[in-house]
Amino acid sequence: MPNLELYILLFFTYSFAGWFMESVGGIINVKKFINRGFLIGPYCPVYGIGVVIITVLLGKYKNDIPALFFLSILICGTLEYFTSYIMEKLFNARWWDYKNRKFNINGRICLETLIPFGIAGSLILYYVNPFFENLYLMIPDTIRHIIVSILSILFIIDVIVSFKIISSFKGEIYANKDNTEEISEKVKDKTEDVLMKAESDMITFSRKVRIKGLKWQKSIKYKRDRISSVISETPRELAKRLDFQRSVMRNRINEEKEKLNTQLRLKYSEYELKQKEKKLVFNENVQKRKDDLEKLQKASKEKVDNTIKNIKSSSEEFTNRIKNEFKSKSILTKRLMEAFPSLQVKRLKDKNNKRQK
Repeated sequence: MPNLELYILLFFTYSFAGWFMESVGGIINVKKFINRGFLIGPYCPVYGIGVVIITVLLGKYKNDIPALFFLSILICGTLEYFTSYIMEKLFNARWWDYKNRKFNINGRICLETLIPFGIAGSLILYYVNPFFENLYLMIPDTIRHIIVSILSILFIIDVIVSFKIISSFKGEIYANKDNTEEISEKVKDKTEDVLMKAESDMITFSRKVRIKGLKWQKSIKYKRDRISSVISETPRELAKRLDFQRSVMRNRINEEKEKLNTQLRLKYSEYELKQKEKKLVFNENVQKRKDDLEKLQKASKEKVDNTIKNIKSSSEEFTNRIKNEFKSKSILTKRLMEAFPSLQVKRLKDKNNKRQK
């Protein structure tokens, strides 16, 4: 298959064929229609994926029927087993169970279904795919692009909606191992609710769109009327109206300018007042510091003067005492002192020691 679009078309073709086959089998077994697929739409993706895989991987074994048969069984069986395992882990449910059939593995695959897979894979690669390839190539490219795009968009939407609906049943416990019928009924009910809600949302959305459209029409009509009124004016009337609007605009600008100047003057006067207050406070602080310094200097000077006076008075008192003592000395003592100078020095030292004591 040389083209990706052909693979996509093969996927949808065999997905629909698988869904149709499963649904017909359900009608034969339980006498009523059951949607055997995981999705809401009429397709079983596991069949389409299986065919695309064997088409890509086994194309070179097209003329080797035995190899094609056994490899188809291996690929389809692996795909079916892991699909059952993953879906059971994701949704806590099974879409098929083969435990009542012979030669099964964990009820996920069995020999009774694997042999038809091998036969179908061989027939598809040898006969059916070449037919479909020629048929698809007959479709014009533009139409084929449109078909592939529409089918892909619908499939993606279906996958998202179906996954969301079936995930809401994940916590439930089912009575049987093959839960297809129970899930199908629940999906049907849930889908009806979703469709009803979607219909209600679409009605609400259409009303909102209609209301916005009316508002938009009124706005356009108003603007069109204004434009038509401007166009219908003569050049003189238009110039007069523009002059009037210019004068109104100029007056508004002058008013705003005056307001701004007034605000600036107020701000400047407030600033000057604050600066004056700060200057007065600063001058008061400086004068206070000067006064404190002068008082401190005056007090220090008075203290020094008093100290000097005390020293002078002490010196004079000491001198007078010395004089008085010498005056009180007898002539004999004076002579002794003159005769023995060392004795005089010793007496002076003794006096000094007494004073210190």
